[in-house]
Amino acid sequence: MKHLSFILLFLCAFTTVRSQYVQKVTSINYYGVNGLNPSEITVFKDKLYFFGTDDPVYVDKLVYTADGSAQGITFVKMIDSAMTYTTLVHLTVLDNLLIFNNNKQLWKSDGTTAGTSAIATLGISYGGFTVLGGKAYFAADPASSYPLNDQLWQTDGTSSGTSLLKTINPTGPAYISRPFPFGGKLFFSATDGVNHIQLWVSDGTAAGTVMLKKINPTGDAYPSNFTEFNGKLYFAADDGVDGTQLWVTDGTTPGTLQVTTIGSASIGLSPSVMTVYNSKLYFMGLDNGSKYQLWSNDGTTTGTVLVKADYTQRNGVSGFCPTDMAVYNNLLYMSGYDSINNANQLWVSDGSTAGTTKITTSAKGFGPGKMFPFKSRLIMTGYDTISGQEQLFASDGTLAGMVCPTPPDTWGQYPFYPWQAWVPFHDALYYRGAYSYFSDYQLCRYSETPFGIEKPTPDDISVYPNPTSGPLDIVIPGIKGDVFLEIYDCAGMLVRKQNSNGPVISMDLSNCTAGLYILRIIRNHQIIASRKVILR
Repeated sequence: MKHLSFILLFLCAFTTVRSQYVQKVTSINYYGVNGLNPSEITVFKDKLYFFGTDDPVYVDKLVYTADGSAQGITFVKMIDSAMTYTTLVHLTVLDNLLIFNNNKQLWKSDGTTAGTSAIATLGISYGGFTVLGGKAYFAADPASSYPLNDQLWQTDGTSSGTSLLKTINPTGPAYISRPFPFGGKLFFSATDGVNHIQLWVSDGTAAGTVMLKKINPTGDAYPSNFTEFNGKLYFAADDGVDGTQLWVTDGTTPGTLQVTTIGSASIGLSPSVMTVYNSKLYFMGLDNGSKYQLWSNDGTTTGTVLVKADYTQRNGVSGFCPTDMAVYNNLLYMSGYDSINNANQLWVSDGSTAGTTKITTSAKGFGPGKMFPFKSRLIMTGYDTISGQEQLFASDGTLAGMVCPTPPDTWGQYPFYPWQAWVPFHDALYYRGAYSYFSDYQLCRYSETPFGIEKPTPDDISVYPNPTSGPLDIVIPGIKGDVFLEIYDCAGMLVRKQNSNGPVISMDLSNCTAGLYILRIIRNHQIIASRKVILR
């Protein structure tokens, strides 16, 4: 007979594993090219708008759900009746309107069929729209040339209010990046055809749209990764001498300065994944050996510090590689390389080297990504050792508090690819997912509360014997249809899964280690009850 470890019981007794819920909201156009294929999910007028289709031959439509449910779905308007692939992009809120574009047109919508129409014939750049002061700014070409002969445009959501702001390059494409709003102005990279790609600024007028600084006198500076920090704008740029380094601007030419001189001259520091935490700027950057490590900067030219490094020799990209970061519960969470498992794990940091520690220890690597703080949880995707696939995880910041809510099914090996965004709406987190098979994209959601599923009362469900030496019977009176049972250990890992369609379900935990377990009872993809089970 197994003996219950007192220490394990003591540790687990004070750990509450809160129920988590994942639901595939829609099952529209299952036999179509890409299912409903919701994209550009956006909250507007207390509704959830997105692009999608209910047509087996793909036809782009503007769609909304009034309450986040499948019953609330309304198809507003068919946009591209002749297209058999998605063309609608850049759904953006501009005051009381939505604006978006397809291959050759700029559109606006007030959320109704009658109020949805094209307002200009333009080929719009991949960078999309940036809203500032009641207008949206973007790079576009009226002729929709290929490559796009883009210049800087503006719109207030009307035909008459859509106009060319400035021809930045009179001789060809300006290669305008998506403008970043800061201090009431727009900052972006562009070329005038003479000075290569440099840092530009605009106050929304033609006269006020100018090259702010010629950072690289001999080539392209490629300003990118704009991040506001300490009342200034930080970014990465190449000066042609030190490679790509960290730069800062206060919006003036004299106040645009190089911050770092780290790494090889040909590549430089190459800062990216910039995240503000605890009055410092954290980022991924190259060390002198061209390995990607975790760095921080306090806003000064002498305040750049190497926080966490890994020097393991391996093929391809090497280093600690903190490719994804998020601030949650006043700590910095990130993906990072673990040389013990030779894989990416979830790490947490208080900003110091000693305070940067590993959370997950999966032998194949957890591979966390898409981290997003939501309500009381840190949401992320990661590798699930049970299904062997990428799944959604919710964590309280600890390994014991990490849960992989039951997905609608596990057919789809890459349910989040290609990724778009998490979108909070009505106490739930919405996203596009393909759980049924690789290309059946549907509207999905995560929540800490059930989605209107009627739950049996606690007295209705019996679990016995409890404590148990192995055999376990679960009685769920009044339940019809398939019911799924999941057993989680104290670390939040799924150790047993079983389904049945009867009111009495038997399980055997004899092969499990003694300790405290959490039993979850699932029906219609929802957790209807949870129970603690003690195995002796």
